Amino acid sequence: MILEACISSIDGLKAAEKFGLHRVEICKDLHLEGLTPSSKLQSIANEVFNGKRYVMIRPHNNGFEYNQKEIKKMKKSIKTAKDNGAQGVVFGVLNKNKIDFKNNEELINLAKDLNLKCTFHKAFDLCDNMQKSLVELSEIGFDWVLTSGREQTAELGLYNLKNLASIKNRKIKILAGGGVSEKNCRKFLDIGLDGIHFSIDKNKKIEENKISSILKNLEL
Repeated sequence: MILEACISSIDGLKAAEKFGLHRVEICKDLHLEGLTPSSKLQSIANEVFNGKRYVMIRPHNNGFEYNQKEIKKMKKSIKTAKDNGAQGVVFGVLNKNKIDFKNNEELINLAKDLNLKCTFHKAFDLCDNMQKSLVELSEIGFDWVLTSGREQTAELGLYNLKNLASIKNRKIKILAGGGVSEKNCRKFLDIGLDGIHFSIDKNKKIEENKISSILKNLEL
């Protein structure tokens, strides 16, 4: 099971490096659930954090439907992420609470041509049919999906997360995120998940105690 930290600052990157976390998701504006970060922060991340670096590709916080101008902007952001040394990108396009095949395929084809891994972010939790949508994401070629099991928090969504994890022959990996903390992190062990995701600088304060407690509780 991997541990992914959502970060939006240089200090967050340094904390993730200090505690040896496996991966970071680089964002800005975490109070808006994360938007595309600046090229400067991405460049610094390449120098500061030695683990895997995934970059959020999300041009606005007004839902998860995008026009062609915005899709073009997302493609440019994917190229920027690659130029700054990222190993992966995080995005998701919906069409009336269903997976938008055309636009997701355009973005994922570009990312794969650049040898980037792809995570479908928590837009997944707005999809009408979780299991069908997970299979669709796998067919499109996404490597990961970030989800709280269609509930407000991953802890509340544990039952749905278990069901998703139990889908036979799934190729896509599941990352549980949303309210993951030192108090509940053990609940996500041994249910078939592939990783957990949590923020460490959401309130502009580095939560080192949270990181160390999660590592201790997971015996990592």
